[in-house]
Parts: sequence; structure tokens; C-alpha cells
Amino acid sequence: MLSAPARRLLIGIISTLLLSAAAVSTYRLIVELRTLQSLQAQRAELMHVKYGLFNAEVWVDQVSLILAERVEQFELNETNRPQIKRNIEVVLDRLLQEIEQVLSRRNAEGSGWLDRLQGSLRQGVQDWLVDFDRLRARVPLYADAVLDELDRPQTRAEIQRSLTQALERAAGATFSHIDRTPIEQIVEAHGCPQAEACAGELASKADDRRRQAQIAALVTLVCIALLFLINLPAWHATPAAQSGTKTRAQTIARTVGQAAAKPDVRPITMAPETLALLTAATLVLLGAGVMTPMIEIEARIDQLSLTLLGEPVTFTDQVLYFQSKSILDVVQVLAATGAADMLLVAVLVVLFSLIFPAAKVLAGVAYYGDFGNARGLGLVRFFALRSGKWSMADVLVVAIFMAYIGFDGLIASQLAELGGASGERVTLLSTNGTQLQLGFFLFLAFVLASLVLSSLLEARAPTPRSKR
Repeated sequence: MLSAPARRLLIGIISTLLLSAAAVSTYRLIVELRTLQSLQAQRAELMHVKYGLFNAEVWVDQVSLILAERVEQFELNETNRPQIKRNIEVVLDRLLQEIEQVLSRRNAEGSGWLDRLQGSLRQGVQDWLVDFDRLRARVPLYADAVLDELDRPQTRAEIQRSLTQALERAAGATFSHIDRTPIEQIVEAHGCPQAEACAGELASKADDRRRQAQIAALVTLVCIALLFLINLPAWHATPAAQSGTKTRAQTIARTVGQAAAKPDVRPITMAPETLALLTAATLVLLGAGVMTPMIEIEARIDQLSLTLLGEPVTFTDQVLYFQSKSILDVVQVLAATGAADMLLVAVLVVLFSLIFPAAKVLAGVAYYGDFGNARGLGLVRFFALRSGKWSMADVLVVAIFMAYIGFDGLIASQLAELGGASGERVTLLSTNGTQLQLGFFLFLAFVLASLVLSSLLEARAPTPRSKR
């Protein structure tokens, strides 16, 4: 059976080891989650819809391949030749009619007698040199010549080039050019041969980082939970039980002496080192919560398939929107705008999510232990006793959870509407990847730990004695 001092020393050693393990695992957790956040952002950039489904160049490539295949598969035979010939004859006949009408209108232009005379002469020469009726009679021969020319491989290749150039000109005149520099930088940084292979490699790395982060988060939470559990009995120990050497009479005499010196204060029984360990563990959770992503918002089209000219066109893994931010990331984004209103919001976020919670925990410890006569400082008393309604850490947790529910419902409804708008010839499969991240649960753990610590501090804090 260990004596009270030995047991206290053992608990202190175990608590120190647990806090050290929690701090190391928290550092590892932050590194892993930051790396995971970067990998996910890079993969989202690689698979962004602007480089795929919304990129005219990709459509030109897809359509060009289909047209090239169609032209290559084109073959004249006894079955289709009569129908194709009739179509060509109709086109050639309309072309001759249009030419004749254009020439006639041009010859009839002019208001003066000289213009009319010149037009009549041109019309006569035209009728003498070009017999449109004879040309129309030879349309079947011209159609056969066109069919023979279309059956040549060189002609097919020229048609393919012409169609591709026409598509490229149309796309260039209609759509703006997509800058692929971000993709090229990511591919070069990871040494991948192409964007698709790089996306798969990034996804594999992200999965590994996520598993490592989950293990580190579990170690942190377990260590801090054990730290609180093994130190909770110390809060209920009497002064005699903590010292282990004083007699009941000595304890009463010491208590009476303290009461005589400070008649309005109850005795303090919590060991300073235990208080420091619990406070440090609580602040570790706060640091992990504000530095790691809390919520991840993602809307993605898993697959979009349609049929064009009888050929399937498919786009897979198209990211519509992706964001994964921590509280400090949000503050940086707001501050980077430079706008006065955004700067004010950034200051308020830092104030209520970081400064107030940390100050409340530290002030409670200082007030309880009365280090350096801290109880006499108004700022310490404010944060320790009256800042509960101003410290909005618990409100922030609820707000983030409600934001998660709101974003999840909004994105799910919009993707469902997008999928419902697709017709019979278009198949669309979408994914709503909105989810809470480890940062949210770490911040929630900080809120719970701070509530436990505050409750214990308030229960043992000095209060005025009733006067008899």
C-alpha cells in the first residue's frame, strides 16, 4: 500500500507522461491534418469541373474523336450509295439555284440606264457562257464524282482536319481559355506523368494521412481523458489526506489559523502541479481545435454520361466545390481581403474562439491558486467569474454543427435537383461530401474539458464565510 506522498508522486509522474504523450500526438495530428488538407485541396484542383466538364477544349477533343471515328467508319456500298447520292444531288441542285439567283440579282442592280444596260449585257454573256439547265441535268454525274472523292482516304483525313479546325475556331470564339498552370504545377511537384494519375496518387496519400491523423487524435483524447480521470480524486481529498503526515488536531489548528488570518476564505487543497497539468491539457485541446479543419464541404459529380452521335461521352470525378478550413484558416482568408468589415469579423472570430476561452481557463487557474495575489486583479476576476457569457466556445460548436447541417442539406438538395434535371439521354451520379472533421471534435473536447475544469474550480474556489 503506497503512502499518500508516494501515491501523489506516482500520479504526478503518470500525469506528466500522459500530458507529454498528448502534446506529441497533438503536434503529429496537426502536421498530418495540415498535410491532408493540402493533398485534398490539390486533388480537388486537379479534378475541378472547370478543367473537365466546363472546359471547351475537352469537349472539342471528345467531339473531334467521335467525328473522326464517324468519318473513318464511313463506307460506300450498294445499300447506302443511292440515298447518299440523292442527298448530294439535292444539295448540288440548291447550290446551282442559289448561284443563278445571286448572279441575276447582281446584274439587275443599278438605277440609271447605263447600269441597266451593263447589267443586261452581263446577263446575256452569262446566259451564253453558262447554261444552268444543262448543269442541273448533269447533277447526277457530279454527285457520282463527289461520292468517288469521298471514298478516298486522303479526302477523309482532310475532312477530319477541317471539322476539328472548325470546332476549335468555334470554341475559341465562344469560350475563354482555361489556364492550366495550377494543374501543371501540381503534376510537376509530385512527379506524375499526367493529372489523372496524379489525382489517384494524391487520393492514396490522403487516405494514409487521414488514418494517421485519426490514430493521433484518438491518442490525444485518450491521454487527456485519463489525465482528468486519475486526477479527479485529488479534488475531493481533505488537507489531512493530501499531506498524509498531519494529525487531525494539526489539521484543525491549521484551518483555524487560516480562518483567523483570512476569515472570509475557505482553505485551498488542490496541488499546483496537478492544476497546471489539467490546464495545459485543456489548452492543448484548444490549440488542436483551432489549428485543424473543422468542416469539409464538397460537391462532386461522380459520373456524367451522355450519347453524342451514337457514341458515349463520359466525365468522371468532377469536383464542383471543395473547402476544408480551420478557424485560423478562416481568419487568414478574412484578413487577406483587406476589407474593414471582414477584418472586424476576423478579430471577433479570434476573440471569441481563441482569446476568451484561453483567458477564461488561465484566469480560473490563477484565481483559484491566487498566484501572485491574482484574486485582487479585476481582469482575473472578470475572466474567472464573469466571462462565462462572453466566452462563446460552446456557441461556436453549436454554430459549426448547424452550419454542417445547413450545408449538407443545401448541397444534397442542389445535387438532387441537378440529377433530376438530366434527361433520358444523360446519366448523372453526384456525391455530397460534406462532413465534420477532427478539428470539430477536438474543439468539442476542449469545451467539455474546460467545463469540467471550471466546475471543479468553482466548487473549490474561495467564497465568503457566513458571519455568526
